[in-house]
Amino acid sequence: MKKKESEFLTQEEAEALLKQPDRRTLQGKRDYSILLTMLTTGVRKAELCNLKGKDIKTYRNQIVVDVIGKGKRHRRIGLKNNTYSAIKIYTTAQGNGSPDHSVYFTLGKHGLCSEQSLTHKAVDCLIAKYSAMALLRKRVTPHALRHTFATSLLDAGVDLKTVQALMGHSHIRTTERYLHSNDDKKFEAVNRLKFG
Repeated sequence: MKKKESEFLTQEEAEALLKQPDRRTLQGKRDYSILLTMLTTGVRKAELCNLKGKDIKTYRNQIVVDVIGKGKRHRRIGLKNNTYSAIKIYTTAQGNGSPDHSVYFTLGKHGLCSEQSLTHKAVDCLIAKYSAMALLRKRVTPHALRHTFATSLLDAGVDLKTVQALMGHSHIRTTERYLHSNDDKKFEAVNRLKFG
């Protein structure tokens, strides 16, 4: 039985998604930061929800995020400047700069009506909301954003071992699932041939 291929976003779709949050509001700052963090680090939903202020640090003159993933495996991912900026803008507006507190919070609009660390359901809801606003015709999930991160790295020529380390996969076979080319790339590859 063929395994169902996971969805991922094209560059244009990812950019359309990132344009949706209203960054003038606290919610928009948070949501933009969440989407950008997931797209540029490949963190899993659970890893994002568990992220604490102290997990973002400077290491060898590079801002990084330390993540504890599946199987309690540690990995360190470099943060792009714009991603770090988006996180700082949100945490400053939120007023939750403590290293021991979660980076992301719910807005306290539902359930207990108090702020709490970001929930898995909240992540699912915000991704579904913005993908609908961006008129994306595919099913966009937290895993699709993770898949987009891996696919973008591989498309940019990053080697499989490095992508495996960034994704936190214990087996290279898991990472190999992200090795797929879109049709345009296949056509372009054939057109590069110099015969005839």
